[in-house]
Amino acid sequence: MDTTQKNREAARQQERPSRSAGERQAAADAPRKKRPAEQPTQTTRQRQRSASQQSAETRRRTASQQNGQPRQRTALQREEGVRYSAPQGTGPRKSAPQRTPQQQKEARERAARQRKNNPDPNQKRTLKDNPLQKFMAGIKPDEEKKAQRAEQAKQRQEKRAAEAERKRKQAERNNTPAVIYTQPEVFNRNILLVRLLTVTAIVVAMIVGMSVFFKVETITVAGAETYSAWTIREASGIAEGDGLLTFSRAKANAQIQAKLPYVENSRIGIKLPNTVIIYIEEAEVTYAIKSYDGIWYLMTSSGRVVEQIDNASASRHTQISGVTIQTPTIGEQAVAMEEVPSETNESGEYVPAAITGALRLSSALQILKALEANDIVGEAASVDVTRLEDIVLWYGTRYQVELGDSSRMEYKIACMNDVILEMSEFDSGVLDISFDISENEVIYTPFS
Repeated sequence: MDTTQKNREAARQQERPSRSAGERQAAADAPRKKRPAEQPTQTTRQRQRSASQQSAETRRRTASQQNGQPRQRTALQREEGVRYSAPQGTGPRKSAPQRTPQQQKEARERAARQRKNNPDPNQKRTLKDNPLQKFMAGIKPDEEKKAQRAEQAKQRQEKRAAEAERKRKQAERNNTPAVIYTQPEVFNRNILLVRLLTVTAIVVAMIVGMSVFFKVETITVAGAETYSAWTIREASGIAEGDGLLTFSRAKANAQIQAKLPYVENSRIGIKLPNTVIIYIEEAEVTYAIKSYDGIWYLMTSSGRVVEQIDNASASRHTQISGVTIQTPTIGEQAVAMEEVPSETNESGEYVPAAITGALRLSSALQILKALEANDIVGEAASVDVTRLEDIVLWYGTRYQVELGDSSRMEYKIACMNDVILEMSEFDSGVLDISFDISENEVIYTPFS
């Protein structure tokens, strides 16, 4: 028997009229009466009438119970722990009434309302004793829980849909190629030629337009001290009325440095619509050196001859001795004079000189650059490079500095400067910075 049949049987048991305990006992004790053989059985019409009367009686009892009247037990209803048997031979046999599905449904609904309004201890015991009914009652959620679960299910579905959409968009971005290939066009020489001519025409038109509309009207000079602004302007060759974008800047810079020897570097800039700016960097320090004929010239630390001077002007500059220059030209690089073109060996044969004038001039320029790097400008009176293994520098008239050879010259000049700054202004003597006697140690010997 399945669950549906069990539930229908339980509903029929509840709809049967209940009898009291006394009636059930009297029915059990009464002797069974045998139906006489001559008593005729009920006809079909009588059985239908009895079934109709019994159904009407059952409906009246159910209505009275719903209105709050106490339910009366019949003798046919069992009590717990008591065994009953149906009476034998008490009358003609009656068949159970046949119900339509609609009547069965109404009976179940009435039984459910009756259990809800008038709970019966026996029914509770039945639910407790029947595990299947207990399980079915426990798994039936109420309407509020159903709605809550439906809402949660809807939220989970929306969340899954949003996550799927996000993953789809991410996949589209990841699968998008960085470079999109397009089919190359067929090469057409005529189209290329037309494009080149168009670009060329546009460039030419722009240049011509700028040349016509942008003219040089103002020329300014910055950084000049030795030369005047007018001198630098004339040396550059830039004149008013020239095209602001067409004049040659490289040519103007070359002319300035060739004509003005004190200018070490120059830069030219423009400012729309009509201004040219010339930036000048002049040589700050010059040194005196003799030519082969005994004439003094001023020279920068880069070896460029800038001016011819007399003996009085030479005494106010640091003098370079031990080397002379040959045929100096203003604005050009100095060239050392080779006073001893060759030397003789033990057998009297001439051999090339090991130390040339160019090497002496290079060592002298190295010392001058070291002086400028240590900001010792104008303090050195002279530099003697006659013997390159024993170079001598006079610091004013107080110190004779022995530099040794030309190696580590910038470091030696820095050590000399530190020692002189620590000395008293009344001290004078010889500073040995050749590092021949002791490594990285300056030896001071005062004059006697």
